Amino acid sequence: MESAIVGRTQAQQAVEAIFDVPSAGMRAVVIEGDAGIGKSTIWRFAAERAAVSGWTVLAATSAQSETRLAYAGLADLLGPLADASFDHLPPPQRHALAVALLREAVGPDPVDPRAVGMAVLGTLERIAKSSPVLVAIDDLHWFD
Repeated sequence: MESAIVGRTQAQQAVEAIFDVPSAGMRAVVIEGDAGIGKSTIWRFAAERAAVSGWTVLAATSAQSETRLAYAGLADLLGPLADASFDHLPPPQRHALAVALLREAVGPDPVDPRAVGMAVLGTLERIAKSSPVLVAIDDLHWFD
């Protein structure tokens, strides 16, 4: 399922190196550069490579038009997960995340952003216990 990429051998090799080191602990990668140089292409390559390597891939593509929509990026990132993925969370966190993902109604009180953040952290920690996780966000500066 790998994409054919032309002229980005060095970037592809750098991505490959990330997945060639088993149990190396937490790693972070930032793909940066001028607009139009193929950052999104390398981002997609990294997500494909992670999936082929057995990683859980949580991906979101951000856009300026979505910046006013609360939790739009988070919904892209965690939306594909089944409801059971959140069963381990304490009730306030589980409810806050369910509301943020538009799976439950808001109710009389607004969603506590701190509870949403803790729920995301708890979910990532739980997933990471069973497989490596790649959180891939394209255009992070537009992400909520």
